[in-house]
Amino acid sequence: MAHVSINMDNMPIEFLQIEAINPLISKCQIKVCYVGDEPNRNRSVITKEVAKDLAATLPGCPIVGFYNENKGDFEEHNRIIDVSNGKFEIKDTTRPYGFVPTDAKVWF
Repeated sequence: MAHVSINMDNMPIEFLQIEAINPLISKCQIKVCYVGDEPNRNRSVITKEVAKDLAATLPGCPIVGFYNENKGDFEEHNRIIDVSNGKFEIKDTTRPYGFVPTDAKVWF
């Protein structure tokens, strides 16, 4: 098992205890937010009480994102505006990459 920290646009995302299940699937822990009473880097405040409420909704949730091939990096959820035949449509370019197991251990 490995501990890896990668930088995504000045927002460190940490993948902990990476375990290969097969060549295409890995299992790991991911730090998803900062908990505290003071504003974090994006100026949001997630108190422990709020984090507990959010944690209760995580099991079974999909893990989604947008991989920007030009940058070679994952970005936030993303959409594009497609204009064709005189009409426009907003399309979601976010893709599923995994899910939170139903028996996931949430920790702070």
